[in-house]
Amino acid sequence: MATANVYSAEPALPILADTLLSPSPTPNPSRPNNTWSLQHDLENGIHPNSSVFRPGAIIGFSRIRAKSPENDEYIGQIPRYLLTTHLRSSPASPDPSAFIIHPNMFSAFAARTLYHDLLSPHLSHSANGLSKDEAIRRLDSVHLLPVHDFAGATQAISKVSDELQEMHSRRLADDQTNRIALDSRAVLLIVVGLDTLAEGVIRASNPVKGAAQLAATLRTLTCLSRVRGSSLSVLLVNTHGLGSMYSEADGKAASSTHRQADTRDDQLHSIFHPTGPSLLSNLLTKTLDQGIDTHLLLSDVKGANVVEVIKDRVGSGVGKWSVWMQGR
Repeated sequence: MATANVYSAEPALPILADTLLSPSPTPNPSRPNNTWSLQHDLENGIHPNSSVFRPGAIIGFSRIRAKSPENDEYIGQIPRYLLTTHLRSSPASPDPSAFIIHPNMFSAFAARTLYHDLLSPHLSHSANGLSKDEAIRRLDSVHLLPVHDFAGATQAISKVSDELQEMHSRRLADDQTNRIALDSRAVLLIVVGLDTLAEGVIRASNPVKGAAQLAATLRTLTCLSRVRGSSLSVLLVNTHGLGSMYSEADGKAASSTHRQADTRDDQLHSIFHPTGPSLLSNLLTKTLDQGIDTHLLLSDVKGANVVEVIKDRVGSGVGKWSVWMQGR
């Protein structure tokens, strides 16, 4: 049998390199192409499949000092939007849908404001807002717990923990078939101003004691969120702000080496204010951030209200951002 002469074979035809690549996967229409955008997560609110607003985690909201308004509405608007979205989607139940622990004078979660948001069609995925009767029924499932000091806040958290345990036991005892629906009746716990209340402890004693009490309370919230898992979402609304109060003009007068050291020491950075002061400028704010799983920062950028993810301990949300419209 004759052996083929491989050296006299015909030359191979050219092949385009891209034909050797595997076909591109079909895009998922349920996920936006602009993966940097936080808009999709905001619109869907608290959801198990959300990349940012996941149950079973501590989600913190802070503003950047000297670059954002210092008022209750500014820091409270996005958490309130998540709350009203949660209330709209919660099934009817005699149990509470949300607990709000807040300083006595904090106004962003006032009952009248929540009622207005539930009625507003602009804050709903549907064409119309809720009816007045439906809005009142949703408000009846919200428990407001105003507090005066840090000790009052810790007592309120303990009270909520006990009530959540009673709710869980009662649901299990009602009917075995209700176990399937336990996770669908999730509860939202909002704690406002824990950082500012801890400053009261510092003024009365010292920074170490204030940070220690704050750390202990944050550990309690973390344990609570982990034990309840998908049936509980915890929002921590911080009212004091991150960073220092010096202005951008003052920053230009400071040495560049000092500013660079400030932006590196805490490992938290704003993508819009990269040369600003350290976001975690003292022991209190560093302790606060240690108890937060997903940290969102609000600031003004050229007249626009921007919310960005500056920390995501268990997900991949760092760097996501969106422009937030007032009164949306």
